[in-house]
Amino acid sequence: MALYSSFIAANKFGLGIQPGELTEIDSDPRGWLLAQLPLADRLPPRYQGMEPSARLIQMAYDDYRARQMIQQDGRVSPNEVQQFREIRERNAAFYREQANQRLAVAIESDTPFTERLVRFWSNHFSISLGVNKPTTLYAGLAYENEAIRANMNGRFEDMLISVATHPVMLTYLDNITSIGPNSTAAQQRNGLGLNENYARETLELHTLGVDGGYTQDDVIALARILTGWTVNVPTRNGNLPNPQATPGSFVFYPVLHEPGTQQLLGKSYFNTGVQQGISALRDLARHPSTAYFIAGKLARHFVADQPPASAVEKLAQVFAQTQGDLPSLHTALVELDEAWDPAMKKLKTAEDFVVSTTRALPGVPLTDEVLQIINEALSSFNQTPFTAPSPAGWPEQAEHWGGPDALLKRIEFINMVGGAVGPDFDARDIAPLILPEDSDLQTAVRRSESRTQALTLLLASPQFQWRA
Repeated sequence: MALYSSFIAANKFGLGIQPGELTEIDSDPRGWLLAQLPLADRLPPRYQGMEPSARLIQMAYDDYRARQMIQQDGRVSPNEVQQFREIRERNAAFYREQANQRLAVAIESDTPFTERLVRFWSNHFSISLGVNKPTTLYAGLAYENEAIRANMNGRFEDMLISVATHPVMLTYLDNITSIGPNSTAAQQRNGLGLNENYARETLELHTLGVDGGYTQDDVIALARILTGWTVNVPTRNGNLPNPQATPGSFVFYPVLHEPGTQQLLGKSYFNTGVQQGISALRDLARHPSTAYFIAGKLARHFVADQPPASAVEKLAQVFAQTQGDLPSLHTALVELDEAWDPAMKKLKTAEDFVVSTTRALPGVPLTDEVLQIINEALSSFNQTPFTAPSPAGWPEQAEHWGGPDALLKRIEFINMVGGAVGPDFDARDIAPLILPEDSDLQTAVRRSESRTQALTLLLASPQFQWRA
């Protein structure tokens, strides 16, 4: 019989058990997880050869401008109608490809713990690709790989700065529209000023937390510090902010930057250009409030919706002692006894449920057609990639994923899966391979009147609906 700790390793830390995986995990569940950590920044094979975000942003910008040109005079020729249709189809195709590949990586992953960690940090630094930010439409997955995955074996501050200098985040949270009130650009044109959005979310959601001890004056100071952090796409006059830099990339544009020294959390930051912002972000990353805020989020994701204070304290201490070294923090997660307590449970999010279901079914062909069907199911749950409802990302608590409507949609998905796997598939064969020993459930599945009913009982059971 498989160890219960193996199910915790595969489900709470991983993305769901694949048949046959328990044999590998049983010998050393914690060791199985720790062995994955050095590979956390590895780019999955499906992502090899993807265009960098700068190129994708430039492509999206070109499509956006072409669409604007078509619409500007109110008269649209047949050729322009066709061009407009092609742009819309390209928008949809790019998003569909990102969603399909990201789903496939989760289902296929042989390092599911690190893949969950990537998704945790991506949700922490959440973005949303919407029509109101058209230049980012093609680059969500590139953002996740460049800003999150590439920094998984570094320090939190490295990831924070990589996020803060990524064109997708700067666009999503409006920093590209933030202009120092006393900057050169503001003096040349009236009506320009600060946009505090990114600075506020950096303090509230990315570092200190809402109770982290900052004030509105700190929000304004950080917003001033971050003016000039923008994206190298044409300005109103049609020129690039930096013609020597790669189009679509991050650039520091001095004419937008607020001059002078800024006071943030009681410390003075002199006007050293882009370095002023980097210094401020490093200090925010090392702040004690950040250690506890990050520890709390990690414990909430990997232990329980209401994690024990002891778990948060241990993680916060590791964060502080290692200056936010992520491999050390991830190792500390595995070493938390609280995370292995069977009483500490986490309900699967919609994505967790869909991914773990597909991982549990042997031989599912991950063709574009199949992936699209699965992603359409995720869309019915309102949890498709890079569409979180706010900068806070997808919620953690069970109350957001276990309501009556959500549970009904899970049953509908199970029924769809039952029809897709065919009459020859017998859930009774995989039940002991993907769930902990439970005599009542095993008996119910074994006595099912049909194979379809057996699969429904298996996938709808509490043992499968919860991560551990």
